[in-house]
Amino acid sequence: MLFRQLAAMSIFSLLAALCWGALTDNQGWWFFLPLCALLLIWRHYTRLSLPGVRLAALPGFVLFFVRQVVLGAIDVGWRALGPTSKCSPDWCCYPLRLSAPASQRLLASLISVLPGTCSAQIEAHPQRNQLLLHVLDQHADWQTGVAALELQLSRLLTAETSVGGCV
Repeated sequence: MLFRQLAAMSIFSLLAALCWGALTDNQGWWFFLPLCALLLIWRHYTRLSLPGVRLAALPGFVLFFVRQVVLGAIDVGWRALGPTSKCSPDWCCYPLRLSAPASQRLLASLISVLPGTCSAQIEAHPQRNQLLLHVLDQHADWQTGVAALELQLSRLLTAETSVGGCV
């Protein structure tokens, strides 16, 4: 058990250091090292774990996600710089089909890159959890994008068996 924790902390530290070095042009280590130590302490005491991933589904998820990031940027840019305002904001609820809490949190985190959507809260209900979203245009078809992301996550994560009966 101790070996697994040390291995996980070492991998986390190495990945964080590689990202830091790449993003900062290998500078600012005086800031990164204490920050990394605090993150490791926080990670140890909160016992956060990432859901398992099906490696075969990873390339498809990455392509889908990159496409959605680009479409989201274009959509928001067009709304901001376009000749007319195309906003009709509203708070909407989306029923979650993902069963694992970690999967639901990951969906809530990733959903903000979809065109015109931002997750606000996971609402727990006895029958089914739902996600509270803020959408820029309540008349747009935001449900299709959220459902597609949820399906991609169900294919990617080992804790999920199926969303909508297909994986």
